[in-house]
Amino acid sequence: MPTWNFFKQSKRWEMCLLLWQLESLNQGRVKRSGSLGSSIETWKKTGLEMIQKVKPVLSDMGTYLHKAIPDTRLTVKKYADAKFEYLAYCLKVKEMDDEECGYAALQEPIYRVETGNYEYRLILRCRQLARVRFAKLRADVLVKMELLDNKHVQQLGGQLVRIVKALSEMHEHHLEALAGPALFPVEVDLSNSAFQYKSTMPVVPAFNEDNDGEIETAEEISDALYNSELITSEPNTALEDFPPLIPDLEPSDRAEKEPNYEEMDNLTLLSTLCLEDGPIKHHSSLEGNLLPNFN
Repeated sequence: MPTWNFFKQSKRWEMCLLLWQLESLNQGRVKRSGSLGSSIETWKKTGLEMIQKVKPVLSDMGTYLHKAIPDTRLTVKKYADAKFEYLAYCLKVKEMDDEECGYAALQEPIYRVETGNYEYRLILRCRQLARVRFAKLRADVLVKMELLDNKHVQQLGGQLVRIVKALSEMHEHHLEALAGPALFPVEVDLSNSAFQYKSTMPVVPAFNEDNDGEIETAEEISDALYNSELITSEPNTALEDFPPLIPDLEPSDRAEKEPNYEEMDNLTLLSTLCLEDGPIKHHSSLEGNLLPNFN
């Protein structure tokens, strides 16, 4: 019960306030702690009184819920079984009577009737016993249902009124205890490290999804800067400083440079491009035809 646990912890609160009062040197603080301790003591007493009033009510309601109602359910179940048993015997007797009437209409004898009709008499006896048991259980069910109804109508309402009354009295006493002078704010001397707790768990930094993009961008920028530094720092590096791709092949000193086409005249440009006018050679028939002669 949460209320009971609350009042059990009040003793610890009183001890804490007493220690605080003994260690404090301020008279106002001592007075406030004493008032708060007396208020807690009043809460404890009124709470225990409320529990003593409500406890028998809860016990009575527990008996009603956990004993009276399950017992009535069990009695109703037994009554239903006895009822179906009695109806089954009645149906069996009706079938045997119809069978006798059918054979009598046909003027034929029945073997069980000629041999004493013991089965029919046994069924009648069982039906009589089932009827007595059914009537007894029916009376028990009616009595228990009436008792449950009366308890629900008469006592349950009164028990709820007692619970509400006890709670209202407790709350009134608590309000009276708090109706005095204001107890707060309370000045407390705390050290600078009072709220610094030692954590046993490792501190994990928060992960930000935008960090990946920033890192990748930084890497790309650094690569670009590195390439630009290489280009600007060594602009006049000779090709001889690098090893040749094919060791046995030495570079030729007679490598022809590409001519400057802008400074050439038209004839020189045409001769360079092999587009000048000249005699056109005609292939003779002796050099061979493109297509063979099939004649």
